[in-house]
Amino acid sequence: MKTPDDEERLLHRGGRPTLADLMDTLKFSPAKGAIELNGARMVLARATFGADLQDELVRRFGDHEAMVLMMRLGYRNGREDAEFIRQEWPNLDVGDAFTAGTRLHMMTGTVRVETLHNDFDFKNDRFSGDFLWHQSVEATEYSRRHGRAFAPVCWAQTGYAAGYASVFFRKLVLYKEVSCAAMGDKSCRVVGKTVDGWGENDPFVRMFLDEVLSTRAESPARRKASERQQDTIQTRTLEELVVAPVRSDLEKIARARLNALITGPEGSGCRIAAGWLHAARFAPGKIHRAHATSDRLPDLLEDVRKAISATGTTGHTLIIEGVDALPDDLQLTLIEMIKTFGTGPTNLQVIGLSTNGLRDLHRAGPLRAELLYALSVLPVAMPPLAARKADLADLAQAHLARMRPTEEDQVYHLTPAALDVLGMGNWPDNLPELRATLMRAAICAASPPVIDAGDITFARSAATGAEPERVTADDIDSLWQTLLPYFEGGLGIDRLVSQEEAQALTHAAGNISAAARLLGLSRAKLDYRLKQGGKDSNV
Repeated sequence: MKTPDDEERLLHRGGRPTLADLMDTLKFSPAKGAIELNGARMVLARATFGADLQDELVRRFGDHEAMVLMMRLGYRNGREDAEFIRQEWPNLDVGDAFTAGTRLHMMTGTVRVETLHNDFDFKNDRFSGDFLWHQSVEATEYSRRHGRAFAPVCWAQTGYAAGYASVFFRKLVLYKEVSCAAMGDKSCRVVGKTVDGWGENDPFVRMFLDEVLSTRAESPARRKASERQQDTIQTRTLEELVVAPVRSDLEKIARARLNALITGPEGSGCRIAAGWLHAARFAPGKIHRAHATSDRLPDLLEDVRKAISATGTTGHTLIIEGVDALPDDLQLTLIEMIKTFGTGPTNLQVIGLSTNGLRDLHRAGPLRAELLYALSVLPVAMPPLAARKADLADLAQAHLARMRPTEEDQVYHLTPAALDVLGMGNWPDNLPELRATLMRAAICAASPPVIDAGDITFARSAATGAEPERVTADDIDSLWQTLLPYFEGGLGIDRLVSQEEAQALTHAAGNISAAARLLGLSRAKLDYRLKQGGKDSNV
């Protein structure tokens, strides 16, 4: 195995097993499909695997549940590594075995550990440690994918450190990540203490004891707490899906402490994006909403001004819908408030919402230039649902998880055929139309909790924007009169049918299931006919 020449001396530093000792026991047997570390099976995997896992857990369960699961997996992995070190090197000094965890972490490419302080007394169960983590794989991958984080993200590594250290004491050892490179810090920093050192009433300790170390089956209390939080988790997941196309811009706005202008068609998620931006910058601050033409807006502006001036409270977000309809006198008031309160690090954030795009707002000139530019340093444009076909399945399932149309705790699921039907929609009314369509389908589902294509009513009207017309005898006669000259000219029925099948497949963007429904055929039958005609199915 090759190592850089300038690192050779570092491999022999520290207690046993040193990095060099560990590398000497590493055996690659590619012909057998095996990698072993002193006889223990290992796997060489891309760093993106862990990042993919974390992203999928966040998408499915929300940030908190994902953190709990990643910490739990890390904790178990840490304990297993500690037992492995003690069993495979039984004559080690206990202090060397204890610190070997940092070297394992480094050798596996997880992180480079720098010890600032490491004080331990195994006899008296006393421990305190302070470490810097450089090049943390969790922090690096998060930053590469999502930009700057708002909280520490090295969940699995923090759990690993706790699991490894706890094996050597008769008390649980917990680590807190107090700074994180993903948040813009130079490096990650973790502080470790026993539970006694942190205090059993510490919120992180309680979370670790009640959630990370327990499973749903082991802890009825955790199960009930999780059920109470389920709506919040599902809502958060839906919000994250809605803002996904503009999340990077929203995070930049929050970091730069800017005011914002969010544009997009009605129902595209502008209000959700505004709420997400408030939470990213000020949570749990206070949020104020009003329409630009509301009679109560002047009083609301005055109330916000007084609240900030009188008490110095921070974290006020003012969301104005239809901001392009804001009367001129209120525009002047808002400009003055932004100058007075909106330039500091924590005071007032103004978010304007409009269904008109930025170009139209500049062209039409309903807003004073000073206000428009104050709001649109980094404008955010929410795309219509019709432009988000790749996200439609996730958005639909998130809506279903949130709705739970029956009182039983069951989440409805869409079959691939049902998703095909949804994918053919133009969705002119965006997310509210999708939500109503799904609710109707859930109520009318023939085999709940499964929603199939036949459960989605008016699917063709959703696809065309109008109710389907009934075909009458006169329509058929008219069609015959149109086709008759072509038949007389030699067009055969087989060729006509073949051409119509090809047209249906093109109309359905290559989706055989959707094309078959359009023609009133089964998928299997259309697939067979296409193959007979020399066309291979690709769906």
